Amino acid sequence: MSEILGVRGLLYWWGLLTATVFVQDWLRQLANFFKNSNIFTPDKIPFNMLTGLNSWIDGAGEYIRTTVKFDPNAALFTVGPIFVPSYALAFLIGFLLIVVAAVFLVRAIQSSAWYDDFLALFVMYVVLRFVGHIVSLAGLPFANAFRDFVNNPFAAYLVIMVLLLFITFFGEGFQSKRAFWRAIIASSLLSLFMYPHEVSSIFGIVLDALAQFGAGLSNPANVPFAVAWGLVGMALALQRLAVSEDGEGSRGAGGGSPKSSDATQANVEVGCK
Repeated sequence: MSEILGVRGLLYWWGLLTATVFVQDWLRQLANFFKNSNIFTPDKIPFNMLTGLNSWIDGAGEYIRTTVKFDPNAALFTVGPIFVPSYALAFLIGFLLIVVAAVFLVRAIQSSAWYDDFLALFVMYVVLRFVGHIVSLAGLPFANAFRDFVNNPFAAYLVIMVLLLFITFFGEGFQSKRAFWRAIIASSLLSLFMYPHEVSSIFGIVLDALAQFGAGLSNPANVPFAVAWGLVGMALALQRLAVSEDGEGSRGAGGGSPKSSDATQANVEVGCK
């Protein structure tokens, strides 16, 4: 992560922002597409997949509720004075579903493939919705509150987003620049699928801001700022050229390191022998 947000990565961010001078027109067109396109609506493909999934889960839950005659307060079994109510079976099924989701979660943490993240999140989301139906079917005191929580799109979005960030950063660590971009891309796609209109508008605002930065940088009225921006880039480039990969400055006219000097001295000694 230090390669992305640290001092060594500032030169690349400077170059990325400077490139907006040359692609500002394309950025504006892309921003208008995200802001004004009718594609990014919940009823259009592929963003209607989430609505269809919710309808299928709710339909399956209601079918089980109407077809399975389940009395949560009845006795599941009794052993002497021990009375086990039927809702213990609902707890067991919910626990097994959570175990299955945890298996996919652990697999995603240990995997470097990005699609494992989405597979784990998909399973977690389906399990969360089904567990809500199971808790409601068991007739527990907190059943309605839990059902309302899992049916709330924003609450489900927050849970899935937290799980996504947990999978990404704890899977590859905070030192991986690949983990940084993996989190950015995955969270953006997830947000776009759950809130297509709102998130596409945010994408358009960001792209429009980049286009405005490029236009301001190329505006003759902003020459002092452009000169200062160029000096910042030159300073960053010189800093990268003057510092070696191990963080130490170049030594000697040839830029040799102590390790190479020691190796040369050792070879000379061996040749003399």
